[in-house]
Amino acid sequence: MSFKFKRYFKRYIQINRILFKYGFEGFFRNFHPAFILARLSKRGKFEAIGFPQRVRMALEELGPTFIKIGQIAASRTDILPEEYTEELSKLQDEVKPVDFREMEKIINREIGDIKKVFEDFNKEPIGSASIAQVYLAKYKGEDVIVKVRRPHIEEIVNVDLGILKILFSILERNIPLLKGKKLNKVIETFERTLLKELDFNIEANNAERFRELFKKDKNIYIPKIYREITTKEVLVQEYVDGIKIDDIEKMKGKNIDLKKVAESGAELYLKQILIFGFFHADPHPGNIFVREGNVIIPIDYGMVGRISSEMRRNIQEFIIGMSERDSERIVRALLRIGLFEGEIDKDSLKEDILFIVDKFEGRRLKEISLRDFIVDIMKVIRKYNVRMPEELLYLGKALSQIESIGKKLYPEFNTVEFIRRFSKEHKLAFLSIKDSMKEKKWFFIDMFNTITSIPEIVMRVDETMRKFLERKEEKNLKSIERIVSCFGILILSMFLFIVSENYLKVISITGIIFSFFIFFREIFKR
Repeated sequence: MSFKFKRYFKRYIQINRILFKYGFEGFFRNFHPAFILARLSKRGKFEAIGFPQRVRMALEELGPTFIKIGQIAASRTDILPEEYTEELSKLQDEVKPVDFREMEKIINREIGDIKKVFEDFNKEPIGSASIAQVYLAKYKGEDVIVKVRRPHIEEIVNVDLGILKILFSILERNIPLLKGKKLNKVIETFERTLLKELDFNIEANNAERFRELFKKDKNIYIPKIYREITTKEVLVQEYVDGIKIDDIEKMKGKNIDLKKVAESGAELYLKQILIFGFFHADPHPGNIFVREGNVIIPIDYGMVGRISSEMRRNIQEFIIGMSERDSERIVRALLRIGLFEGEIDKDSLKEDILFIVDKFEGRRLKEISLRDFIVDIMKVIRKYNVRMPEELLYLGKALSQIESIGKKLYPEFNTVEFIRRFSKEHKLAFLSIKDSMKEKKWFFIDMFNTITSIPEIVMRVDETMRKFLERKEEKNLKSIERIVSCFGILILSMFLFIVSENYLKVISITGIIFSFFIFFREIFKR
């Protein structure tokens, strides 16, 4: 029997015992012969504890891989009900530290003799998590943090992922709540996310990109990475002294403006999401620090999300629909964002969205909770069996966390209202909401979304032009050329109308009217 098989089998039995202990044997024992071994364990007395709580407790006892999987699963509101995601978000990623002698071997192997590389190295870790331990050190006269991957963690994760694939297949077959959820795709997402977090070179790349994006922002500071001594298993980063963002009393003692910090934190994430399309996917309080001067310091860049420009437009439209309580706009955005299984009853979907919108009708904008809105939308998504892109799920979780942090810092802080203000200040065409022009603006935004399919339009025009050329109809060809020119004028005029003010609006409206006049004249001439 190979060492690998022994390790796999031993871990398999260990997982069985823990699942039995927390009362989950009924889900597995009758469906897979290996789970008969779980009968050998003594079942714990957890009948009085709720099912979601037992899931969390079992994951904590199962160890690093399962804790990480649980934390990632906390964002899967498209699959799991709120009571589960809420409980999983409480998972603590704190474990007993590995002996320093073991960690020192990894450092020596990866970057050289620890005594030669660092002028000073504190052997007591300042943090011990499921994947890595963090130490303070001095490098070339500067204070740094050294993040070292735990021994054999990659092997442990791979074994656990293999077992998880078996467990997930059993769960999907036998639990009604999970049937048809394509859990094999979910575990692939977990695997991809987790393996990226194990490679500190990827985290270093993410940190450097954030540092470049925010280098001119006085309210945000991203610590620098020391690439010359960073590897797959060791990451060395500038140490920046700060206060955890949820330590309210300590920040007050340093005269930090809590309202300013709440707004800077929201702005940090809105820029990432709506402007850069590259965002920190795990902004919990342990990953955000604040220093004097109201400067925010986000750390831990192992988990990030990326959003394409097209997806950003859809997100922006969703936010517009939410802030304006426009159910049609929300449905339109969801249809573009989500992956629907089979035919979808759009009228029924619209009715469900309208029901959610009506819940918020009559409330002032500052009274609307973004988190509550997202939770209600996710219930609808589960009902219609919609698969959401994983980045969007992380995004929903990140926005909810930011809203929660913002309200702790400044109870009157409102994410939805701040999004409106942010959009106006940054001249985001799709988000600039001015009530006096609302109906007209929505009309032009809808037109712009249609024109984003311009390649298809160009192909059709090109085909028409070829037909005219074949017939040698010079008159019709010139007519087509004028229509194509109108498209260019229309796009430019629409852009000016949305983002500009004062006299430029008059010019843009003139351009829009002119382009429509030419377009219809050419159409009816034929």
